Amino acid sequence: MGVSGSGKTTLGRGLSAHYGFPFLDADDFHTPEAKAKMASGEGLTDADRAPWLARLKTALDESAAKSGGVVLACSALKSSYRTTLGGPQTGFVFLDVPPEVLRSRLEERQGSYAKVSLLPSQLATLEEPDAGDALTVHVKADEDAGLVLADALRQLDALSGR
Repeated sequence: MGVSGSGKTTLGRGLSAHYGFPFLDADDFHTPEAKAKMASGEGLTDADRAPWLARLKTALDESAAKSGGVVLACSALKSSYRTTLGGPQTGFVFLDVPPEVLRSRLEERQGSYAKVSLLPSQLATLEEPDAGDALTVHVKADEDAGLVLADALRQLDALSGR
């Protein structure tokens, strides 16, 4: 979880490959109207996000039932969103990235509706999780994605007692 440009998809794909669980990207569940709204630089409201979160929860539950687990890359910016998506077997990894790194990444991004103009609303909406609600990976500028994945795996292994 994290704001646009934090590396959710890259980390999610890495975790999916490591654990052998299917990977879902929450961006694939947005309606064309929501994507157009975000592309115009306007952040989504809670009302905009409610049906999206419901679709995500259904997909999570169905995928987990079929495969025993699933990895989802999702902003999950508010605690209430994480509550909606969560369950007894759900965990969150928060990618904490400095705003200047996020800005740089979004400025370089090609072909996405989530452009740098969306960053202020994302940061304003973000409710950073408490230590008990998510593992936090602090991402440094220009940090290799492999190091981010290794940090997340180390924390997940420690949590599970491995």
